[in-house]
Amino acid sequence: MDLTGGNVARFDAWAPVYEASALQDVYYARVHDRVLAMASAAGASPAPRRVLDVGCGTGRLLRTAADAFPEARLVGVDISAGMLAQAVAMTGAAERDAYVRADSAALPFADGAFDVVTCTANSHHWPEPTAALGELHRITASRGLLVLAHLEGVASWDPPGRRHIRRRGVRISARLAVPLLDCGFRITDAALFADCPLMPATVVLGARRR
Repeated sequence: MDLTGGNVARFDAWAPVYEASALQDVYYARVHDRVLAMASAAGASPAPRRVLDVGCGTGRLLRTAADAFPEARLVGVDISAGMLAQAVAMTGAAERDAYVRADSAALPFADGAFDVVTCTANSHHWPEPTAALGELHRITASRGLLVLAHLEGVASWDPPGRRHIRRRGVRISARLAVPLLDCGFRITDAALFADCPLMPATVVLGARRR
């Protein structure tokens, strides 16, 4: 996630109790399942060896991805040091897991470094979506896959989130097709998740790097 100042502090403070939230089971776990199912269904030959989760938080998706991609090197990136500390603690700093603090618009990875890139419900934090998508394209391998879960709105229970979006002028929209295409992706799949009354509808998009 691309947060600054008080917003980073908010997520750092939230980190120790983040996994205790009811949203983990009723929303995030189910969206993660959709994201990983789309990534797995897309197929790859050979199987993905390098998987990156952008805005990984406490690493929940990567812990699930360990079963979906048992041979892959799993990497998570987040701007919140507090979230990353929780991720490391929960995975036991397993050798094949790595967590990196970085901004989505300035990822510290080589071109084409990852076969599969995932990003779940944090693109609404991007102040410059085109810059972030450009970075995701850069670090995705040729014909690699991006699976992006994008909120159509902001939860009614999250006033700080709504204030953040208004202040940063972030446009929230399910229509990411044009920016994805402009950045060099080819959209291959799309699905709508609207099963959680606590959260806005979420669009899950699969896109291949051209």
